[in-house]
Amino acid sequence: MPAHIRSLHTALTAEAEAARRRAMLVHPSNFKRIQSGSDAAMKAQELITRFDCLHKELMGQGIPDNEARTEVARIAAREVWDGFASQLRQHRTDGHQMDASVLAVALGSIQCMALPLARHPGDLVSASSAVSKARQRLRFNGGLMDRLHTQGNPAFSDADITLQSLEVFLAQPTSQAA
Repeated sequence: MPAHIRSLHTALTAEAEAARRRAMLVHPSNFKRIQSGSDAAMKAQELITRFDCLHKELMGQGIPDNEARTEVARIAAREVWDGFASQLRQHRTDGHQMDASVLAVALGSIQCMALPLARHPGDLVSASSAVSKARQRLRFNGGLMDRLHTQGNPAFSDADITLQSLEVFLAQPTSQAA
C-alpha cells in the first residue's frame, strides 16, 4: 500500500504576498533600462569637450597637467553632487518624500568620490578609481530605484553620463587632453 503524502498549503497573509511581489519586481531579470543612445552619446561628447576646455584653462593658469585633470574631475563631481542636493532640497520642500529618498540614495552612491579627489590632487589612478567606483554604485542603486520607484528619475542617467564622460576624460593620454 503506497503512502500518500499530503502537503499542507497555507495561504500567505496580505503583507507576505505584497512582500513577495515586491521581491519579484526587484529581481535583476525583470529590469530593462530604456535610454536613448544618440542623446546620451551627444551629451557625453559635449561633456568631454567641456572637460577639455576647462583642462586647458586650468593649464593656462599654470597648474600642472595631472593636477589640472584631477581638478576637472573634482569640479565635475561637485556639480553632480550639487545637482542632486538641490533636487533633494526641492523635493523635501515640496513634500515629495519618495523622490527625496531616491535622491538621497543617489547622493550616498557618489559620496565615495569626494575624498579621494580632494586628498590626491594629481593622482590620476586614484581619481579614475574613485569616479569608476562612484559610477558603479550609482548605476547599481539607480537600477534598484528604477525597479522600486515606478515614476523614475532622470537624475541617475544624467549623472551616469557625466561620470562616464569623466572616466573617458581621465583615461585620455596626456597629449590628447592638453
